[in-house]
Amino acid sequence: MPEARLEVTRAPGGGFWSGYLASARELLHTVSTQRRLLVALSRRDLSDEYVEHRFSLLWALAMPLFTMAVYLFVFTVVFPARVQAPPAHSTDAIVFLMAGIVPWMALAQALGRATPCIVNNSNVVKQMAFPLELLPLKSLATPLIFFAVSLLVVVVYGGWVSRGSILPAYLIGVPVLLLLSFVTFAGLALGLAALQVFFRDTKEFVSMFLSIGLFLHPILYLPNAMPAAIRPFLYASPFSPLIFCWQDVLFYGALHRPWAWAVASAVALLFFLVGARLFMGAKAHFGDFL
Repeated sequence: MPEARLEVTRAPGGGFWSGYLASARELLHTVSTQRRLLVALSRRDLSDEYVEHRFSLLWALAMPLFTMAVYLFVFTVVFPARVQAPPAHSTDAIVFLMAGIVPWMALAQALGRATPCIVNNSNVVKQMAFPLELLPLKSLATPLIFFAVSLLVVVVYGGWVSRGSILPAYLIGVPVLLLLSFVTFAGLALGLAALQVFFRDTKEFVSMFLSIGLFLHPILYLPNAMPAAIRPFLYASPFSPLIFCWQDVLFYGALHRPWAWAVASAVALLFFLVGARLFMGAKAHFGDFL
């Protein structure tokens, strides 16, 4: 097998970042021109997931509800979370927990499916003239369905316990954060799918991080519940600002931490630019390493 090596080159005459912007434009152009193929692949991915199941796509609804029920039981009955409801809206600890758990589970599903997608489709990579960038993106279909169903449950429950007072915040904030989350997921999916081709341990590192990340981020607790010496590490994670944003909307119903929105937006853009650059720059060499 050839020695694994990734090369990031500068675009001629345009500076370092112009290469990243050019890769992002090329990626978006491919997605735009091949959008029907992307939709078809995403639909097939969803149908193949449950093709031999008696209840078919109903599992896409049942699994998120069951998973959420388990987490709610554990962290409201066995290990109850100590979270005070915001004064403006009468949400509760269940909404707080779900505001962090649901995005994290969607992220875990997205990265778990996207990271090996190029390696698992080596025949397509070697033998067909195919827009390979569609493979990581179409693998996000099932996680996004999980995300949407779970969020719908949280929105309905949050609206019910707050007697509708928080719904205007949901109406504005949830679509914005869905877009921000999708950009984050897409950038990570592209970058990790490319790295997995050259560094086969990538999937294991990702799985290890995702398995403990639920407990290393301010999802099941508030940051001030941690010792002061550890809190900087919580805030240093690139995923914490996005979690804070979801908690702002779903739990607080307000722009509780404006700084988190700015950081989460910058991180999402950075992930997308770097992921697009890695993938578009390396895809020509995938066949040599598979």
